[in-house]
Amino acid sequence: MTSDATGSAEASGPAREERFERTWGNPRGVWGFFTLVQHKQVGMRYMVTALVMFLVGGIQALFMRAQLAAPENDLLSAQAYNELFTMHGTTMMFLFAVPFLEGLATYMLPLMIGARDLPFPRYNAFNYWCYLLGAIILYSSYLFALVPDSGWFAYVPLSGPEYADRSMDFWLFGLTLAEIAAVGAAIEIAVGVLRCRAPGMALNRMPIFAWTMLAVAFLILVAFIPLIVASVLLELDRVVGTAFFDTAAGGSPLLWQHLFWIFGHPEVYVMFLPGAAIISHVIPVHARHPLVGYPLVVIAVSATAVMSLGLWVHHMYTTGLPSLTLGFFTAASMSITLASGIQIFAWIATLWLGKPRMTVPMLYALGFIVTFVAGGITGVMVASVALDTQVHDTYFVVAHFHYVIIGGMVFPVLAALHHWWGKVTGRTYPRTPAVVAFWLIFVGFHTTFFPMHLAGLWGMPRRVYTYPEELGIGAVNLTSSVGAAVLATGIAVLVTTFVLGWRRAEPAPRDPWGGDSLEWLTSSPPPDWNWRRPPVVSTRHPAWDREVAPDEKLAAEVRDAFDARPADFRATPMTTVLTAEPDGAILLPNATIWPLVSPVGLAVIAVSLLTEWYPLAFVGLAIVAVGLVGWAWRNEGEYRAEHVRQLGPDFPFEGRGAASIGWWGAGAAGAVFVIGMSTLAFSALYLQVNASVWPIDGTVDRPLTFGAVTVLLAVAAVAAGWGGRRERDGAPDDERAAVRRAHLAAGGIAAVAGAVALVLLAGVWLFGDLDPQAHAYDSSVWTMLGAAALTVTAAFGMSGVAIVARLRHRRDTRPARQLHHAAMLWVSALICWLLVWGTSDLFPVLVI
Repeated sequence: MTSDATGSAEASGPAREERFERTWGNPRGVWGFFTLVQHKQVGMRYMVTALVMFLVGGIQALFMRAQLAAPENDLLSAQAYNELFTMHGTTMMFLFAVPFLEGLATYMLPLMIGARDLPFPRYNAFNYWCYLLGAIILYSSYLFALVPDSGWFAYVPLSGPEYADRSMDFWLFGLTLAEIAAVGAAIEIAVGVLRCRAPGMALNRMPIFAWTMLAVAFLILVAFIPLIVASVLLELDRVVGTAFFDTAAGGSPLLWQHLFWIFGHPEVYVMFLPGAAIISHVIPVHARHPLVGYPLVVIAVSATAVMSLGLWVHHMYTTGLPSLTLGFFTAASMSITLASGIQIFAWIATLWLGKPRMTVPMLYALGFIVTFVAGGITGVMVASVALDTQVHDTYFVVAHFHYVIIGGMVFPVLAALHHWWGKVTGRTYPRTPAVVAFWLIFVGFHTTFFPMHLAGLWGMPRRVYTYPEELGIGAVNLTSSVGAAVLATGIAVLVTTFVLGWRRAEPAPRDPWGGDSLEWLTSSPPPDWNWRRPPVVSTRHPAWDREVAPDEKLAAEVRDAFDARPADFRATPMTTVLTAEPDGAILLPNATIWPLVSPVGLAVIAVSLLTEWYPLAFVGLAIVAVGLVGWAWRNEGEYRAEHVRQLGPDFPFEGRGAASIGWWGAGAAGAVFVIGMSTLAFSALYLQVNASVWPIDGTVDRPLTFGAVTVLLAVAAVAAGWGGRRERDGAPDDERAAVRRAHLAAGGIAAVAGAVALVLLAGVWLFGDLDPQAHAYDSSVWTMLGAAALTVTAAFGMSGVAIVARLRHRRDTRPARQLHHAAMLWVSALICWLLVWGTSDLFPVLVI
């Protein structure tokens, strides 16, 4: 049960309510388009952009199927076909699937968990602009007739400097920006789920979608960063001439496959798990029965996320790896199906015990179950080394992953669009064309992809633009092409249905389906602030169990602090991780242009490297720096003493440690740095162990310099941490003046120590004996030194933010917290540096 989510004008006061609504209102027009940061607008942009990418990728697939409809067809050339399947796969995997799901989570999660917004709205907007600009860069390749053609997996050496032209650089830059956005959105989602839940929404009361997106955010952080690292390494090979993938110089093409599939197989579950969570919401609502086995489903989601990180060699059975390795990954690949089976049986039991209604969302949910089970069966088949060796790189695998991806992701997405359409748009949709669209899509899908199993078993390889008539697979390919046309017709009917629903349909009620979770207690569409009075939760199904009274004391605390309050700035409650008890408040920033500036700078850098007009890169770096400085300056300007006084001592904005939302942001940033550096260290050690040629005396051997860098980073971390513990708000002026001096001294010492460390690193990087073109060892150390310098620069920048906070605020709390966050980044920079030192000098000596 929840407290009254709407509040009353009498209780809150008309004048305050008017100010409250004005504060939460978003700017309109062109300026509003570029400055909005509120989660619903950002989430909607993610979803609309991703759906456009889906349509583009679908059109590319239609051209491919037209080419393969008949043997020895000459509709497309081999080059055009290679470009099409590269862009089709890239678009669907990187520009549609993950961005749409993160956009859906960005929009729906605050409504589901009772928050007014996600914790870092400006960072949310920053991520969207990175995604959009990455897509624009990738598709601008058509303007220059440099369309990527090395496959969406970009295997080297085909994607390396020997065989791929500048088209591959478009792929790498566009993809990297999109993946930066994906990692950033994962941080936003994870912190939002952990710290922004409604009071009383303990972990055992969270919606399945929130549980799942938390697991997915973990997967993205661990798995997507290696792809970013791999993309950087490949671009360095292409532009600088490093030797990461050059066998003759100690590199290895298999390193790309390891890094890519460390990302690639978890990405399958990044798509499947949110899709399954959507089904876990759709089936209970439309069957009018709570999800059976909620705890088991949560365990299954968590187990799937963890196990998916150990499956990447599933895609590398034919690369000559040891039999023991193949046996381990076969067992892991088969075992993970048990967790998926738990969810499927939970849905079937819910349907059995409930009273299902054949609504359009339910049709897509049932279609998902049928399709995904079929794809799961073939997944168990290709998990076997013996069978996979026979069907590897045939159309059997193409059929399998389309069954898994479309069954596991696209069908749930279409169920979600119909399920939450009224909530998001405030409009209904005509049912009859929606049902027609479902059957066209369902029949068209199976007609398209089931025959591909036969084509693969009968010998049709993947990635070929034509095939001989003697192979005897013309009929099954024609059937697949006809099915693709039927599927496309269904998508066209679906788009028309939604357009008609948006423009002409009747207004949607608040809760058309009789839903069980919090989003159904808001209006359709929800207001800008989501909740005039944030809900207090006392049950897992707050919209169904409304007779269950919330904790009166807790409800009174929330009402007094947040009922149409604060009226003059944006804020949302912050709650503890396990039990969701009130733990403070989060100041939510207003609309601003600054989150757009830095992505534009990154795009300028990409353009400068693509055009080889390198002076433009310095312009891009300047734009990035200006954007970050302006962003930080604006943030500090919005923290004012009156904020603390308005909400009172029970809801502080800047608690200690984990009670500060900035602590979570700094921790996430530090985790990103450490995972990235660990990936580089893994790459260097993998090459060292597997390379046939390695320098006998391959070490940097700079113990004094490296020791000095270690000491300097430790000094910076200690100084920032010491300053972060000093605060005396409310003390006499002389004591506060001493604290102010201590803060400035701590920030200054950390900044100076970091600056000296940067100078030492730059000396080794620029003027040392390393030649990144000579050997993979030099390439690895040279790259890791550059990455270490980036981590130090980030910590140095955070120390600068802390100094700015000290200069701008009379209170001690905010500067102390910023110094503490800087200390966290200095610690992560120190950990990264120790990885560099160990990988460059210690481990080579031990192995050699």
